[in-house]
Formats: sequence, C-alpha cells, structure tokens
Amino acid sequence: MGQVKSGDAAALQLPASKGLAIPAAPDIQLLPQQDKRKFIVVPYRAASDRRITPAQMRVLQIVCSYCNKAGITWASQARMAQDLGIKRQTFSNTLKNLKKLGYVRVEGRAKKAMRGDTLRVVYDPTQTMDDILTSINDPECVPPERRPERPTYTEEDLMPAKKKQLQQKHNINHASIETPIDPEPAQTARLTLDEAIRVLGSYAVNVNESLLRWLEMACELGASRSMIETCGREADPVGAVKVLVTRLDRACR
Repeated sequence: MGQVKSGDAAALQLPASKGLAIPAAPDIQLLPQQDKRKFIVVPYRAASDRRITPAQMRVLQIVCSYCNKAGITWASQARMAQDLGIKRQTFSNTLKNLKKLGYVRVEGRAKKAMRGDTLRVVYDPTQTMDDILTSINDPECVPPERRPERPTYTEEDLMPAKKKQLQQKHNINHASIETPIDPEPAQTARLTLDEAIRVLGSYAVNVNESLLRWLEMACELGASRSMIETCGREADPVGAVKVLVTRLDRACR
C-alpha cells in the first residue's frame, strides 16, 4: 500500500458505501515567539548618576524589562544575558556593581531549574518590598517564594472514591470501639454477661454461640455498657466484639 503525504491536497476517499472522506492533514508552521515588551521603566536617578557605566545601564535596563509593576522579577540571569548577547558571567559581574550602587536588591534566592533570584529594582530607596506589595495588592506580583505552598496530596487523597469510603468507615468503626465518645459515669461500670446480652438484644442482635463466647471474654476484661452499645450499632457485631476483646486484652497487659 502506498503512503499518503500530509501535504496532498486531495482527500483520502473511503469506499462509496461509507459516504465519508478524510481530509488531508494541514501543514502546521511554528510561528516565532513575539516579544510584547514595548517600553522600559528605569529609575530616574540612574539617568544622572555618573557612577553608572554604559554597560551597567544596559544591564539595568534589561532587568527592568522583565519586572512586573512592583519592580520585581525572577527571570534567570542566563536568559537576560542572552537578550544582551553577552556571557552570563559578564552579566552577573555587572549586576553585582548595580547591587552595590543600590539600584538592584536580591529579595529571594533562586530555585534550581525553576527560577532565578528574585530581583527588585529600587525606584524609591525608602520603600521596602512589603510596602510595595501592600500598596499594589496584586497576587500576580507576589514572588514565588512568598506564595502559599500548594497542598500535598496523601495516599488517601489519591484513593478511588469507593475505596476511600470503605477505608473511612473502617477507621470510624475501630476508633469508636477504642475510645467511646464521652460516656456517662453510669455507662463506664463493668457489665455482667446477662446485662451485655440484654444490651445487644436492644439493638436486635442475635447472640449466637460464637458471639456469646466473645461477649463473655469482653465482660471478663471489663467492657462497659457504652462499649457494648457501640458494638451493637456496628454492621458486624461479632467482628466489633472481637476487636473490642483484642483492645481490652492489650490494655490489661
């Protein structure tokens, strides 16, 4: 079978009985990324500062071009050096001089392979970054290191909904047997076997020979009325009494 080229203008025809046609794949061209920066806001005092060299001014301008309206950027130095057509080390050395002159401040450290240092262009030396962020009140201007961390997902969060419901029910059942919720003083007294049978009978639980044996052990270990009532409310009373016996036995050791 011959190959169909993506640039063919003719459509690939299916048998007439189907009545369908697959159009040829269009030619997709990757357009160059457009730089939407049209102007740069540079500190006015830098224009008349005789200490700044032309090279330092160019670096200051490129840093300003990446700043948001708070005068903050976390673009990497490698990217800004590429815009100027200079080496990264040259850019870094020039930036150090601008920091000494008080035109740029480092407000946060870089995160490897994610972002560069958080730099702030100093337009007004009397203002701190907190003052600027408070006055602007725009979450988009807040540096990444100051943003609240995203919640981390636990294994339970990633569990399928049905399995999670079963797991939560299992945890509630066992927790309620281990620690009854605020039992009244009269309910904490030890029960006799006859009293325990009557408690389960009030919950329509059929006390068979197997349940009777476990219930007797629970009473010998000091089970209270509230504990037996909790077992009576469970979907599996026998299993609940078994768990109760295990916990009481462990507590008595």
